Amino acid sequence: MSPTDDTPPNPADGSPVLRERIAQHRLTLSRTERIVAEYLATIPPSELPFVNADAIAERTGTSDASVIRTARRLGFSGLPELKRLATRSHATVTPPRERVVRRLAALGTDRGAATAQIFDAAHELLHETAAALDLNALEAATGAISAADTVWCAGMGTAAAPALHLSDLLSRAGTRTRWLHGTGFDLANRLVDLRDGDAVVLVHAARPMPDVHALITLAGERGVPLILVCGTQLAERYGGEVTAVLRVVGAASRMASWNTGAFVLAEIVGLMVEGAQGTAALETRDRLADLRARFGNAPR
Repeated sequence: MSPTDDTPPNPADGSPVLRERIAQHRLTLSRTERIVAEYLATIPPSELPFVNADAIAERTGTSDASVIRTARRLGFSGLPELKRLATRSHATVTPPRERVVRRLAALGTDRGAATAQIFDAAHELLHETAAALDLNALEAATGAISAADTVWCAGMGTAAAPALHLSDLLSRAGTRTRWLHGTGFDLANRLVDLRDGDAVVLVHAARPMPDVHALITLAGERGVPLILVCGTQLAERYGGEVTAVLRVVGAASRMASWNTGAFVLAEIVGLMVEGAQGTAALETRDRLADLRARFGNAPR
């Protein structure tokens, strides 16, 4: 069933999470909100990530504002979180190949429409990440990084890229950094140099892999501050065990990379630390300008 089909929806096809939320909140929903909620609960989890508020409103004879309000009435922060949480269990058991096929089918062959969908997904991701940003956690992260002798920026898998970007930004702000992107024995070998007075920033989206747990545990044992840049699942799992959590919200459709939000958070942290470093950051910029003049120009 697709939201644009005329086939009557089958409630059994929809998300159990949504059916449970509707049962919990039914008495607080208006008539319009019940119409939207009951329709959402019929959309298969394989298709729900690709349905936007306008399409749902058109199908239910309501408005996009009613769709967003319904998502919040059901206990979600908005439609993006509804889509993520309602489809999470399905996504974990769906083969990667099938997820790619569905995503490409949703994009279609119209390049203009496909580009618009990707930009919409990126905007949605950044908007939700901004809404989820804990300013107290950001302050704690900035303080821990500014006070550290060396900041270890660790990123596993594709998250190695935003971790490297953060390492570069902090270096330019006058902070000594190390970039970690390995796993297993390679990661263990590099962590031999971890010292008191250091800090760790661990960038990882979702999967609670053993090396993530081991690094968080090691930091706790050593008394080393650890800032976790992660998705909702890891935030819920490790929020009480780390110095600060900076949460990046992903797009359920996967049309925009989780790393998009992680890169923006790296920019925010880098600028906050640069501001906290004051004169040291300015002196580092002067040294960097001198080095670029030496290495970045052709000989005369």
